Amino acid sequence: MKNMKLFPKTFIHCLALIVAVLLIAFLLLYSFLPSFYRRYKQKEIDKAVEHLVSKLQGTDVAELAVGLSEYAVGKEYGYIAAYENGEIICAVNIGAGVMFSEGDINGAVGGDISMNVALEFAEASQTVQTADDETVLVTLRASLQPIDDAVSVLLLVFPPLLLLCILISAVVSFLYARSIVKPIQALTDATVQMSELTSNAACDIRRDDEIGILSQNINDMYNKLLSVISDLKKQVGIVKKVEQEKLDFLLLASHELKTPVTAVRGMVDGMLYNVGVYKDRDTYLQECQNVLTDLTKLLHSILENSKMDVFTIAKNKSHTNIGALLRKVSGTYHTIAQSLGITINISVKQDLYVMVSGELIEKAFSNIISNAVKYTDAGKNINIVMQGNTVIIENECIPLNEEELSHIGEPFYRSKRQGDENQGSTGLGLYFTEQILSACELAYSFEPYENGMRFRLHF
Repeated sequence: MKNMKLFPKTFIHCLALIVAVLLIAFLLLYSFLPSFYRRYKQKEIDKAVEHLVSKLQGTDVAELAVGLSEYAVGKEYGYIAAYENGEIICAVNIGAGVMFSEGDINGAVGGDISMNVALEFAEASQTVQTADDETVLVTLRASLQPIDDAVSVLLLVFPPLLLLCILISAVVSFLYARSIVKPIQALTDATVQMSELTSNAACDIRRDDEIGILSQNINDMYNKLLSVISDLKKQVGIVKKVEQEKLDFLLLASHELKTPVTAVRGMVDGMLYNVGVYKDRDTYLQECQNVLTDLTKLLHSILENSKMDVFTIAKNKSHTNIGALLRKVSGTYHTIAQSLGITINISVKQDLYVMVSGELIEKAFSNIISNAVKYTDAGKNINIVMQGNTVIIENECIPLNEEELSHIGEPFYRSKRQGDENQGSTGLGLYFTEQILSACELAYSFEPYENGMRFRLHF
């Protein structure tokens, strides 16, 4: 029974329950019906005698005999009417032979008769006072034979009746078990498909009961599971992309570090051994210092980029005042811009509050404005404007061509323009900025316009 499936188990349990109820009902009927019937007939005969006596009170003997006979025959009762001395006035016993002895009836009934009652009766008696002031005992009897016959018949019809009831119970149990198991089987089939992550799997049970509610709950849980799995896949993709970018970044960084280190080592070796032009140690010591300065800046940029997990920091969002951040960051570069003959014009007339990581946005603004100061020609302008939810930073310079634009954000990319003072730039500023804006899920653009380059950031 333990390993049996739900349908046969439900069918057997239901059938066994119905048959057990039928057997118990029969046993109760067989046990209590006779006694209940006897009590019922006794109460009935008691009421009948009481009613009859109230009608016959004060009548003469002849009228009493006629009234008693008519009432008893109509009710199919046996009866006896007798004086106090035992003399019988009239008597009829239903369903039994009635015989009276000679001394008992004396002319009321001719011949020698004796009474022999072979059946079980319910009996009730009361006295009646006649018109002649005689006391007559009236007795009514009701046969209990019908209940004995009924019990006998019940025993005879019970086996075929039980078989018929079992057949009906089997049909009812089958229909009941199917109605219970069918929706559960549908739920099982649907959950099997769900366990295989089938996209269109669903519990298609339209009911208002608990099974319908369970079906809806399973569908909701499965949809949430698919949503979570989809989000996890996206997160895994992002993590893989970040890890690959970090690996590529480290490979590029190692390559970039190798070149200045090799150059410094070559110059130091030449000076140690007084080889050729390296005999002029003062000149090449200065050159070594310049290369080491650039190398220090490069190492600083690499360390700053590698130690920050922008995707983790981006989750720490707060109400950030974008206008205040722009004013703060642009102020730090104001003195540097003035020393280079560059004017920073800022037009931020309103405050814009955004749920974002203020720490990362401040670094992004710093990189963008620093890049603008670095590449703006002397005597030109840098314009910082906030229009609605958009921040625009423009720097007047020679616009980048398509080749250069295709490498924007690429770490360690160097422009090949002749006479470009920033050929030593590593390109890490814009690379780091792109990482920040991607982690914060912000849309941006960097494109040329008639006077130079324009950076747009949309919140």
